[in-house]
Amino acid sequence: MLRSIVLAIILIAAAPLIAQTGQTTDPVVHTTADLQQREARMLAAAKASPGGVAFDTFDDFGSYKTLLVVRVHTGDAELHQLWADQMIINKGTVTLVTGGTMQEGHITAPGETRGPGLQGGKEIVLHPGDIAHIPANVPHWVKIAPGTTTTYLIVKEK
Repeated sequence: MLRSIVLAIILIAAAPLIAQTGQTTDPVVHTTADLQQREARMLAAAKASPGGVAFDTFDDFGSYKTLLVVRVHTGDAELHQLWADQMIINKGTVTLVTGGTMQEGHITAPGETRGPGLQGGKEIVLHPGDIAHIPANVPHWVKIAPGTTTTYLIVKEK
């Protein structure tokens, strides 16, 4: 229920951004049923992926994107030069590490750096319903316990 309320608030708040991009000003709504269907498809993809993650970008309004992420094991650390991330945990528990130094960082796309982990940084455990804001240019790493699955929304904003 909390997940649906949070998502509805985020999507309704996006209406001014949609208007700036010349799109309709009607709110965009994704139902719980739609999210559950996407999550089921993505779980199979995450299990088949060497990185243990699958994501679906279901809104892209230029300076604002919404992604649904399914993760079945810890992946790479990330740093987004231009994008801040709002992370909303739907299912499972994650340990979010922020700050520190990227290990063996390499550029994967313009403004995007990834590496196998972070040295140092601050760890915080997030549970369903928790929301974390990760500013642009801050290295971060999502870790999950072996044998678990987590699902979360990422709202990316410039």
